[in-house]
Amino acid sequence: MSTMQAMPDVDPVQFLKIAGLGAQLRTHADLWRWLQGDVQKWLPHDILLVGWGDFRSGDLQYDIISSLPGLRTHLCPASRIAPLVNYFRDCWIAAQSQPCQLDIGGCGQLLGEAGQGWAPAPGTPGMRTALVHGVGDGRLGGERIFAALSADLAPAGGAASLKLIVPFIDSALRRMPPAPMKQPGAERNQVEQLVVRLGQLSERERQIMVWVAMGKTNPEIGCILRISEFTVKNHMKSIFSKLDVTNRAQAVAKLTRMAAYA
Repeated sequence: MSTMQAMPDVDPVQFLKIAGLGAQLRTHADLWRWLQGDVQKWLPHDILLVGWGDFRSGDLQYDIISSLPGLRTHLCPASRIAPLVNYFRDCWIAAQSQPCQLDIGGCGQLLGEAGQGWAPAPGTPGMRTALVHGVGDGRLGGERIFAALSADLAPAGGAASLKLIVPFIDSALRRMPPAPMKQPGAERNQVEQLVVRLGQLSERERQIMVWVAMGKTNPEIGCILRISEFTVKNHMKSIFSKLDVTNRAQAVAKLTRMAAYA
């Protein structure tokens, strides 16, 4: 994960055009056309995933905006989308609420597996990068997370470009009724049980695991999260117990497998 502080080389005329159209968005169709128009020249992406709600209770909503067939909000079950939204939110919090760029690798295929009628072409890695930003206060809950996913490498300054257009997307979505989400089925299969198990990690434990996966030590994580090394150790013991593992490498590997098949 890398934070992207530098602002992109913005063409003022192009940005004013984008901003002017963005301020007029009233429907989901308007938002889709806007994102597929001049925004693509400035911030190329294949999927825009937006998630919001109470991340502490798990009461989340999401919206998926894409031209890829089968990738629509009402076609993708929450059991597939919620782990991605939570992961993106954890990374944004870990980046001190700044826009960041993520190499999502194989996890980018989760959206393809969640949607109906679309999957990455044979031999391709699916979504490779995610540009992530959010609005709201991570300490209070109720954030709204925006992730622009792409099958290609993100352009230089892409996350900063996302930061500039997030206010327009946020304002537009707040004016619209939420897009209908896919209702969960009655059966609970093994995949759904893994997602439930992943959800057993607390918000703080998920934050710690983001940094563990990045190779940070307990003292480093304590400094980053402004908690004591002893507290980090206690959280790690809890994580090991919940995941039924004995060390950090096993914990990262298990979470990766759970996310990849969730």
